[in-house]
Amino acid sequence: MNGAGVTAGVYPPAIRPTPPLGSPPSSTEGRQIPDAVHDRYAARERRAHARRRGIALAAAILVPALLVLAGATSAWPLFSLPLALALPLGGAQGMAAALAAAGLTVTVASGRPGVDGTALGLGLAAFAATGLAVGARHRAQAREARRIASQSITDRLTGVHNYAFFADALPRECRRAERYGAPLSLVLLDIDDFKGFNDRHGHDAGNRLLSAVGERIRANCRASDIAARYGGEEFALLVPGPAEEALEAAERIRAAVAAVAVLVAGGEHAVATVSAGVAEYHHGEEDDGSRLLDQADKALYHSKATGKDRVSRFAPEHRWMAAS
Repeated sequence: MNGAGVTAGVYPPAIRPTPPLGSPPSSTEGRQIPDAVHDRYAARERRAHARRRGIALAAAILVPALLVLAGATSAWPLFSLPLALALPLGGAQGMAAALAAAGLTVTVASGRPGVDGTALGLGLAAFAATGLAVGARHRAQAREARRIASQSITDRLTGVHNYAFFADALPRECRRAERYGAPLSLVLLDIDDFKGFNDRHGHDAGNRLLSAVGERIRANCRASDIAARYGGEEFALLVPGPAEEALEAAERIRAAVAAVAVLVAGGEHAVATVSAGVAEYHHGEEDDGSRLLDQADKALYHSKATGKDRVSRFAPEHRWMAAS
């Protein structure tokens, strides 16, 4: 192969053709059994959590309703609790249910002798307004917490996950692959001659190149893949699937980066390339990710040593290569 692409004799011939540059990868392509199991488990957890919240809200509504309907009309201020919790626990539907239950209960109670229905109605309206304010504040805080959590695991320059996230994800995904007996692959990508690019064009241009590479990686991987900045100019991509799918993803990214033109000093544009190494998890080896990482690194070094701007799959003869 002259110049670019997958190292000859390494890319298996049975692989499907790489999609045209710029075409998004299929959302269902390569979805594996462990992803489906994981998605079902996560969906079950969300449903169970929603049920627990619904039960808590229902209990908070029923207690004052039963007390008031049983004749203890002085207990109606207890509706302040479910109205304050309705939005955090049940969203708009929870607030509607709480208001309906409280309103119906107050209506029934206000018809009894000695009960001031107007006062009950005004009090209920005040509680509802307070509940809406509390719920809105809670949601704003929850959004801020999610934003901060997202920033803590994201590399700001490239937009992919940071090394800390990847370091946690790698052994976790290996354990999951081992548990379900399903394939898992790792791609390591490295920008070719990045130091020379920085020396020639400056660190600002280098940062623009890193940002562009991160964007191309995000655009050319699936939602089930985990992309991260591994360190410096090196990136990692965990692919829940066999090496063939990881090779396709790596080749898409390689071609996309080769088409990037980075603005440099003087209004000119410069280009860069990436090399990649791919390795597949082997079941029964109880690998925590160390072996998979080492094999992907050896394949990456092979790509560098055989001309750069190419993708290589780990092969046994790569074991004796020096670390990149």
